[in-house]
Amino acid sequence: MRLTEHVTLVASGAAGFDLTDPLDCHAYLVRGTRHSALIDAGAGRTPLNVGRPDLLLLTHGHADHAGGAAGLAARWPGLRVLAGPEAVPWIAAGDEAGLSVDRGRAAGVYPDDYSFPPCPSVEAVADGTEFDLGGGVVLRAVATPGHADGHVCYHLRTPGHRALFSGDCVFTGGRISLQNLHDCRVPAYAASLTTLAALDVDALFPGHHEISLTRAGRHLAAARDTVARGLLPRSTT
Repeated sequence: MRLTEHVTLVASGAAGFDLTDPLDCHAYLVRGTRHSALIDAGAGRTPLNVGRPDLLLLTHGHADHAGGAAGLAARWPGLRVLAGPEAVPWIAAGDEAGLSVDRGRAAGVYPDDYSFPPCPSVEAVADGTEFDLGGGVVLRAVATPGHADGHVCYHLRTPGHRALFSGDCVFTGGRISLQNLHDCRVPAYAASLTTLAALDVDALFPGHHEISLTRAGRHLAAARDTVARGLLPRSTT
């Protein structure tokens, strides 16, 4: 599903548009004139129907976003897979406790036979790292812990357009995703929402639910204004 000149939605599960496997998050392909990047990998139960990208940028390690990384790395040898530093050891080892797959399975989010395959080739991406895809299309990593340790959003700059791939950090209407997991941290979450609200964005491309193609800064501002009052935005979970 083509969203903008440079962004295509290539996966979306039951918490979205039912384009692919029900467990999949939204996954996006970003194209420049020289390179392309895939934002998130889905759960990995079924292959994504997408041509080979140069980069796989994971927003965080939860299975609906990163479970497909190992399969894509095996399918495309040499693919660079990157994630937030705190999540890298868990993704590399397939550590289901670190990634809270065990909690998700117990809650019925993942079926009993689901397992997270290790992706040993995953690398750490530092806050502020930029990826130049060519033609003025640039992605910048923005560290946004709170929903999970190692959560990273990606800010997209193109000629005349700005967007944010927000993973599970923030959704339309300023909503967030709080879960009773070991690495969901409220003060860090509040700080991340304040950081994101300072970005220049036209579009908001979250990991689930609705997408905002214009005036997306209002969603980030809504989340920031709520935490500034000492409250928490409404959670989608």
